[in-house]
Amino acid sequence: MYLIAEIGINHDGDLTKAREMISAAARSGASAVKFQYRNLERAYFGEPTEIGDEILIDEIRKTFLPPEELLTLSSQAQELGLDAGISFFDHADADDFGDSIDLFDFFKVPSAELTNAALVAFLGDLGKPLFLSTGAHAEPDIEGAFSRLSGFDWTPLHCVSNYPASLENARLGQIAHLRDRWGRPVGYSSHDDHWEICLLALQLGATTIERHLTFDRNGPGLDHSSSSTPDEFQKIRAFADALPLILAGNGPRAANQGELMNRQNLGRCFYAAKPLCAGEELKAEDLVYRAPNTGFDRNQIANYLGRPLRTDVAEGDALCPSDFDAAEPLQGWQLDRAKELKLALPVRLHDLGQVARQFPIGAYEFHLSYKEVLSVPDAGIADPGCRYSVHLPDYVNSTQLMDPFAPDEGQRAASKAVLDRTVDFALELSNRTGFETPIVGSFSMVPAETEGGLERFYNCHAELVREYAERGALIAPQWLPPIAWYFGGSVALKAMNNVQDAEHLVRRNMPVCLDVCHLLMGRNMFGFDVKEIVEMLRPQVRHVHLSDALGTDGEGMQFGEGDPGNEDIIRKALALPGLKVIEVWQGHLDRGNGFREALRRLTVL
Repeated sequence: MYLIAEIGINHDGDLTKAREMISAAARSGASAVKFQYRNLERAYFGEPTEIGDEILIDEIRKTFLPPEELLTLSSQAQELGLDAGISFFDHADADDFGDSIDLFDFFKVPSAELTNAALVAFLGDLGKPLFLSTGAHAEPDIEGAFSRLSGFDWTPLHCVSNYPASLENARLGQIAHLRDRWGRPVGYSSHDDHWEICLLALQLGATTIERHLTFDRNGPGLDHSSSSTPDEFQKIRAFADALPLILAGNGPRAANQGELMNRQNLGRCFYAAKPLCAGEELKAEDLVYRAPNTGFDRNQIANYLGRPLRTDVAEGDALCPSDFDAAEPLQGWQLDRAKELKLALPVRLHDLGQVARQFPIGAYEFHLSYKEVLSVPDAGIADPGCRYSVHLPDYVNSTQLMDPFAPDEGQRAASKAVLDRTVDFALELSNRTGFETPIVGSFSMVPAETEGGLERFYNCHAELVREYAERGALIAPQWLPPIAWYFGGSVALKAMNNVQDAEHLVRRNMPVCLDVCHLLMGRNMFGFDVKEIVEMLRPQVRHVHLSDALGTDGEGMQFGEGDPGNEDIIRKALALPGLKVIEVWQGHLDRGNGFREALRRLTVL
């Protein structure tokens, strides 16, 4: 078995620490170490505007090591008897190493660049072993990427691009699926919260294991080692109970929501390198390939080169289908019906005006990052004739979640600061519009004590809601999914998503934001009756989030594209009080086509 110790970014940009990690990898019996490299000047197009990108680019900058230092580390590894490999995200980045690139023993194509045919061909032609991860890609993408390979020494690695991945998302059945489809040895690139998953992968025939190395499992790194404790005996039970989900995936690949986020954040698409005019034919030299992936990727762009643009495209805009093909506009009766249903759309501070002009339905929900909140947003951008809500940031900094009751004093203080600023903004919106401005919060951190943890969680948050209500603010804790996508990873949640949680909420008469998609995924995971939950919570529901759902982790699906039978629950949700915010995944991209289609479908239910 070939064991790759992924050094990745866990060295924190510290060369001395990286050297220590390589020595530790050699002592631990690893076969190889692997590094990552991104040229900072080519990684992103301008400053990020998506919340997830702000977090990621901070980490990339903090952990950067230049080529000369990575080559020094590779030499150290080889002197210790280890192979040394590296991942590249762009062909041009590989050129930064010049002829010294031949000093590496193998190369890796990360999940985000699996469909980057130019990068794959370049690395394969170097004549060294090539590993390719399948994370965040569906079956057609994998088929297209692997069918182009010939004459290379290549190994597919099954991968779930969550950092970390929970027990329920390992999808180890993909190991057999890839082996049977391609007739090659298959490895496993592990980002699991539990290292024991690697043992199951080996049992299923994985010939290579790639896993991150860290010195502190409880630190801010993505993966950590641990020894057995009493708590881990409980995890053994969790393995046994979750085994059917762990082994799922022996069939066509479907990316989960966290992977889609990471594919956007880590992947790239084509942006306009200069202003382009309507009627102008699109040329390759007019484009640059940058992160994040919010438009055409390398597979799609070929279909549009040489075609005339339908609209003007500003420098730095991602190219997308609506730049070439006009979408059918919403009709007046559809907009009126949306207002009647109290449908709303999510917005960021920078795109409220644009979304409101595209979709004049009179209701919008601000989704803010912690940086935006702490910069004190101006409620003056709001239209006094509209209604608004505000989504409390899930994160309070680049490494910590919103948790006003966290054991860590710094996390508590940061959570309180973000919460207070969000409340101030919501109250200003209420004063400007005359309407109540609900604040939606994702509160999910249950105290660790064995007894009374959930009881304490609800007592604390009920008091929090009451205190802010005395200031005139409505904080509505959000009904959560069984698995959350935090920091690009999948985390199994223990609160706000099951029958006992509904009982706690009712007993304390707490206001609730009912997320219908989360509710449907919870049904698929836990087996409860969705209609009973809706009826239990009806008196508590003050706000609604709407999208369809597929399985246990297919979040933010377009309406009508989720599990059969979901339409009835969505229709019931439309009859609930309060605003109903459409949360179809990436509905704001491609000039709002996802939102447009969602409004079209909801207004005829």
